[in-house]
Amino acid sequence: MITVYQFSTSPFCAKVRKILGYKGLHYEIVEVPRDKVAEFKDVSPTGKFPAIRNDGDVVWDSTDIAYYLDAAFPERAVIPADAHDRAIVHIIEEWADESLYFYEVLMRIGWPQNVERVVDEFAATMPNVDRQALPALLVEKGSAIATAQGIGRKPQEQVVQDAKRHADALDALLQKQLWLVGEKISLADIAVSVQVEALLYAREFSDYVKPKGKIAEWLKRVNAAAPDKQRMAA
Repeated sequence: MITVYQFSTSPFCAKVRKILGYKGLHYEIVEVPRDKVAEFKDVSPTGKFPAIRNDGDVVWDSTDIAYYLDAAFPERAVIPADAHDRAIVHIIEEWADESLYFYEVLMRIGWPQNVERVVDEFAATMPNVDRQALPALLVEKGSAIATAQGIGRKPQEQVVQDAKRHADALDALLQKQLWLVGEKISLADIAVSVQVEALLYAREFSDYVKPKGKIAEWLKRVNAAAPDKQRMAA
């Protein structure tokens, strides 16, 4: 059986769970305590999660895991065979992983007005951190990550406008098609969906996206096609 090593609060870990759900593969979850990452160097020498173990294979990084799973379990592929579609999936996944991700880190975790909405979920993975001290710690960490990347240096009003542009772009892509690339779900849909779901914890984003029915309908389609076992159990 496949073992997934994860931080439950990470959208990248949700990405892997959704891929496994789409493929109908059985797996077990090992939650990695954030203060004991060094103890898991055998599955992730970099300390990055998710990581998976399948028989003798160990793979870390959500994108590498997606390509590995398509090679090992080619039925219900998430990466298109067509070269053009595959290129578009690559570009959209990079948009999700390297742009949308930093918006969710900043807006979901790095802004004090939103952090209370996620603090209980983080507390479950950080048992040695005092619950009362956790919100300030999360804000500090989220803000530091986004500042190092760049968007954290912008005023909140500008970040919100940028996030709205991303929402508008997603909404426009979905006006004439059910899926982001091609005629069926792909890695593009899964990668973007997990970042959008994380961003919905931020009121500034969720209030803007709520009236956009195409995005809500698309999220329902993605979650029906690629169910997340952990999300369903919550």
